[in-house]
Amino acid sequence: MSKNKFYIWDTSLDIDPFDFQRAKIYNKDIIRLLNNNVEYLYLDKTIINKRLNKFLILNYLQIGDFKPSLKIDINKKIKDFCIKNNIKIIVSFTRELLNTWTKDRPDSDHIKKLDNVYYMFNKGYCVKGYDIGISFFDHAYNLGCFHIDMEDPDHPDHKKILTIEYNKPIEKTKKFSIVTGMLIRDSRVGFVLRLIRDNLHNHPEILFTKIMGKDIRPHHIPSEELKEIYEKNKSYIEEDTFLEDNMNISKLYRDSFEWRVPDIFYSALINVVFETRARSTGYGSLTEKTWKPIMAGIPFIWISFPHQMQYLKSIGYKFYSFIDYTFDSIKDDWKRYEAVYNEFKRLNDFSLEQLKEMVDSESHITEHNKNIFYNRDYHRELMNVFSTITKI
Repeated sequence: MSKNKFYIWDTSLDIDPFDFQRAKIYNKDIIRLLNNNVEYLYLDKTIINKRLNKFLILNYLQIGDFKPSLKIDINKKIKDFCIKNNIKIIVSFTRELLNTWTKDRPDSDHIKKLDNVYYMFNKGYCVKGYDIGISFFDHAYNLGCFHIDMEDPDHPDHKKILTIEYNKPIEKTKKFSIVTGMLIRDSRVGFVLRLIRDNLHNHPEILFTKIMGKDIRPHHIPSEELKEIYEKNKSYIEEDTFLEDNMNISKLYRDSFEWRVPDIFYSALINVVFETRARSTGYGSLTEKTWKPIMAGIPFIWISFPHQMQYLKSIGYKFYSFIDYTFDSIKDDWKRYEAVYNEFKRLNDFSLEQLKEMVDSESHITEHNKNIFYNRDYHRELMNVFSTITKI
């Protein structure tokens, strides 16, 4: 098996793989994902080792920006160079956006036909006809950044080293930690409005923060009852709130800060996860939001795409008997979101002491899941995928 060699494109050059007709290339995530084992490909000075399995990775964030409906050829000079030197060109973007495009758009046949061209998808797990299709280039697999010191050349503080700890013996004084993120996503608005309706947003044993509540649109709110609650509480909902002052939205995605678990987070027994792509079309789009409670050893429930539990089980994770995970199999998005809230309310009816006893009685599951997470060789899995690619 040949060793893999990875190249990225220098975006400062006056030549572009798609002649500047596609979209902006983002190298930062690829550099982190591949642990800095990448280098720029220069047609005039890069020395090519013919014995290596070589890849030029072109990373785009949004499939819409990529203009998938347009036939835009690769720059001939770059293409000829890659063919001559057996360099395989990998075009990547987030898998959940590909799923959304192919499921929702009437003009998506061309993307379905192109699907085999995009090699970096792990299609080993399907449930009830749905292809989960985890992307190795998706944010969820950018796991090296939380424990490896990284330098981001695009960031003014790129010499800064980020260190994160995930074992903190902090006393449990809260039942739940609820960190919704940006409420502009309809999967989160209903939960917050129900909290306000049931007067649980100020509960002394619930840690609650919403980060950003502006720009909520009427179609984000699932019922007339909740729309009325929104109008009455609009000023409160629009206030930005944070677990810690330095965890605000403007800093969150710098230097992998989003992987950090604030100390106060550890004071809660159970975490409520609000995944970024929670609709049914978001299959496979797990982010740090799901992994953080596992890393921190905290049980969690989630507002996410359906069948997340089956996927996590398929890679070795276990779940708690005191939590009813029925919500995970509900296909209808709004009904699934409401079911998660109802399970939260059921668990919240227990006292802090009762919940602590239930969590402690299944601490072996917490330790098992942490071991699965930390002992899984993500980098080797990724390298194995590259090693199977033979087409140019």
